[in-house]
Amino acid sequence: MEKDREKWNKRYSEEGYPWKTPSKIVQDFYHLSKKGKALDIACGLGRNAVFLYDKGFDVDAVDISDVALSQIKKKRPKINTIHADLDSYNIGQNRYDLIININYLNRRLIPQMKEGLKEGGVVIFETFTLKEEEGYMQPENRDYLLRPNELIHLFIDMYVVFYQERDYIKPDGEKVFLSSIVCVKKC
Repeated sequence: MEKDREKWNKRYSEEGYPWKTPSKIVQDFYHLSKKGKALDIACGLGRNAVFLYDKGFDVDAVDISDVALSQIKKKRPKINTIHADLDSYNIGQNRYDLIININYLNRRLIPQMKEGLKEGGVVIFETFTLKEEEGYMQPENRDYLLRPNELIHLFIDMYVVFYQERDYIKPDGEKVFLSSIVCVKKC
């Protein structure tokens, strides 16, 4: 945990950190959820958590970086920041109206996301996907990338409102392949 915390603290301390505006998928689909309790997993500097808070949600924002969480508290002191290693963090059951997971993958948390939603709750999930072509992001550990069509299979037991896989250019100019899904818990 300490090594990851230090890595992300350093990254979030840099002036030129490129992810500043809320994710388009969050902006496009947050309204499907009733305005209640929201969870932002791997929230980083809080671009999505702040957006949701400003839209009337009671937000829990979880991240390993205490530097990032302190920046969120400066912007919106009422956002509940949770300093945690997501490899051991657990989502409480039947707790959230909206759970978002943007640019992060921890497959262990996916069943917990489903259980963490209240009836009618919404998941907005978007992250990087493996594309074995030259010019696309290829991290050292490929476990941090979804496989093509994996995301739809992970959430097939929910009501899928939107699903897409597409090319995307990150704010830092790197070309990636993204998978995106929005689904509703209908038991």
